[in-house]
Amino acid sequence: MTLPACAEEYIKQIIKKMRYRRKVRQDVQEELTAHFEDELKDCATDEEKEQKAKELIAEFGDVKLLAVLLRRAKKRCRPLWRTAVVRSFQGLGIIILYFIICFVPLLVGRPTISVNYVDWLNELVKGERNEVDNARPFYEKAIKLYVKNPQDWLYGSGKVWSADLNDVEIGIQSDWLEDNQGALEALREGSLRSDFWNEYQINETELSKNHLKGALMASNLAANAMEILPSYRHLAFAMGWQIRCEADNGDIGTALSDCVALTKFGGHLQGHGLMIEQLVGIAIEGIANSTTFMLLDSIDVPADVLKNAQEELDRQFGRQEPVISMEAVKVFWYDQIQRTFTDDGQGGGRMLARGMAYVVTDDWKENLWRFVSFNYPDRQEIVANIDKYFGLFAEILTATPWDLRDETLDEQVWNEVNITPLMLKIQIPAHERVGQIAWRMKSGREALLTVLAVMRYENEKGGYPAGLDELVEAGYLKKLPMDPYSDGLLVYRRTEGGFLLYSLGTNLTDEGGELGLRGGKRRMWSDDGDWVFWPVARSQVKQ
Repeated sequence: MTLPACAEEYIKQIIKKMRYRRKVRQDVQEELTAHFEDELKDCATDEEKEQKAKELIAEFGDVKLLAVLLRRAKKRCRPLWRTAVVRSFQGLGIIILYFIICFVPLLVGRPTISVNYVDWLNELVKGERNEVDNARPFYEKAIKLYVKNPQDWLYGSGKVWSADLNDVEIGIQSDWLEDNQGALEALREGSLRSDFWNEYQINETELSKNHLKGALMASNLAANAMEILPSYRHLAFAMGWQIRCEADNGDIGTALSDCVALTKFGGHLQGHGLMIEQLVGIAIEGIANSTTFMLLDSIDVPADVLKNAQEELDRQFGRQEPVISMEAVKVFWYDQIQRTFTDDGQGGGRMLARGMAYVVTDDWKENLWRFVSFNYPDRQEIVANIDKYFGLFAEILTATPWDLRDETLDEQVWNEVNITPLMLKIQIPAHERVGQIAWRMKSGREALLTVLAVMRYENEKGGYPAGLDELVEAGYLKKLPMDPYSDGLLVYRRTEGGFLLYSLGTNLTDEGGELGLRGGKRRMWSDDGDWVFWPVARSQVKQ
């Protein structure tokens, strides 16, 4: 049956106003059409149909209201599973909208680079010192004059004395050292300077093009430092061989003087600047230390030469505090926060998306809650945690390994100070290792000064002291050598024809002067034995 035009138009308007799924609208259209057809089937003429249709339309009422009622009716009649799906998608949509609204502030806004931390670092390492006292120009000159060694065996091969070389190797060594006399003389001149500091540079324009690279200022400066630091180590090895040649030629005074110069070279890199620079400085001092022990073990040194070397080293060690400084690392953290948080001008500011890594903790529940609630710590809170972390580490670095035996850098210690950023906590093992390296070097210093004093005593008095207190009483030592790995002194005992001097080492246990095992062999600095400084073991003097 063909419906009157008014009925068709009415049904069309209802379907349009429903604004529902297409399939449902088709069903409603068919139902309304069938209803009109049933009501109009008894009408004989088109006029009667038209009149009847208008009456039905009047009974149905307003198109918009009817469309709403039909839509609601269809929703109530749909299956439960479909309702659940719809509600789930609606809930998901609300959650997505919530996260979009909350995440927008993390994307909107820019960090304010208000502090040039490279300049700050330069001022930090220089302080009030005069440029004329800076050894850096001399070391840079030494690098430029340095001639690379022609043979790999000159480095770390276990060959530590001329007797270890054949005639060909001796010739190569001699020519190489002759080519490097200018570089070594520049190193000696630098070691006479009282201070050393670097001048760090970075291209801020390039950094601004890459936010991630900019946030990691440390990696950029470290990369620049790594272009120079290998040359410092090469110079140290060259000086080590020069010392051996001088001792071979009987010039023990010059040899020990160069040992002191090498020690000062290493000391210049310590206590300030980048961590990698300080670690290289410790390594260079380690080369100087082992070379000095080797000379004392191999050659009879006159008492006056021993005294000069001891006094020089004593002055050098006395002004090298601290050995390790974490200030540059802290500056890098400040720069990272500056580049990943906004700045409200009063030390605060909110986190930007790229700063997410600096607010993540090791508590997954807390991380989940922060992510859901978008309740992240502000800039002031993160900076406070950074200051707290490095403040604690500065205190820990002054405590000896023996002092820390019952309070190591474990979760309990750090939980007490509530250090929250995970990126800070994951640095604890590495920084703890740095502290261990520094204390190992300090124990080597104490031992070296003690050995020089004992040898002076024996040289002048014809016998070894019965105890270390005799050295202090007789004026050969200013103070008793403390062992940082025990609650007392370095262990000293006279032996048949000599003496024994050792530290308890990292296991904090007296093994009676027995070296520990590493790689199946008795070696210095092993974790499971004593650190025997005298008599000198072969493993102690290898470069």
